[in-house]
Amino acid sequence: MTNTGEGESRKVAVLGATGQLGARVVTHLRKRGVDVVEVSRGQGIDVYSGHGLDAAFDGVSTVVDCLHLATLSRRRAVDFFTTTARNVLAAAQRAGVSRIVCVTILNAREPEVHRWMGYYEGKAAQERTYRAGPVPVTVVASAQWYELAETLLSQLRIGPLSVVPGMRSQPLAADEAAAFVADRALEPGSTAASDDAAIAGPEVRDMAELARAVAQRRGGRRKILRVPVPFTALGNGGLLPRGNVTSAPTRFEDWLRGTS
Repeated sequence: MTNTGEGESRKVAVLGATGQLGARVVTHLRKRGVDVVEVSRGQGIDVYSGHGLDAAFDGVSTVVDCLHLATLSRRRAVDFFTTTARNVLAAAQRAGVSRIVCVTILNAREPEVHRWMGYYEGKAAQERTYRAGPVPVTVVASAQWYELAETLLSQLRIGPLSVVPGMRSQPLAADEAAAFVADRALEPGSTAASDDAAIAGPEVRDMAELARAVAQRRGGRRKILRVPVPFTALGNGGLLPRGNVTSAPTRFEDWLRGTS
């Protein structure tokens, strides 16, 4: 990924800094000499209540929102992402933050996609909230990560069986998504919607098949039941990239060989 060379003059706050994506974004930014403020409950900052945000944003030029909520509930996801986005906008405006980078899921804003998944509707609500706010926002959309295959193994379990939907995606490694987000965070700010960006992996894959490959790699006895979803956006191509999308280079098999 490209190094902008602007890191030394930037102070960036990363929300969800201990999460799967956020921790990687922090690492990539610090490798470039960026002064990073880690925003997480472990640091005593609660984005949902807004507690600690004013102090965290002091002197910050860019806020990167990598927040995540482990839920399949539509109501909880919409409430969490809407509330946190409002709190971030208010604190960012008070602190004079020049730009917010909101990380979302590829095509989550599309009604035909988020109608099938409550979490995706939460991300769509997050994006709408940020776009309606007073601080310029860049939305960075990522396809699903290879690491999602591991998550799917544990979401719906029946004894030794994992039920996984046959989602068609163009996934990539979370670390490549994080590097891309870090690049976008270091670009000059603007209010132009054309500054939005998206990234996906090198090829179309079936997430249930990836979950099966992960289970086999881990050496467990877990069985994978692939559930076809051909009449939904999850199975009919609704998660696939559209328009101008950056392609990450690492193939799933190469990523899998690098994990243990």
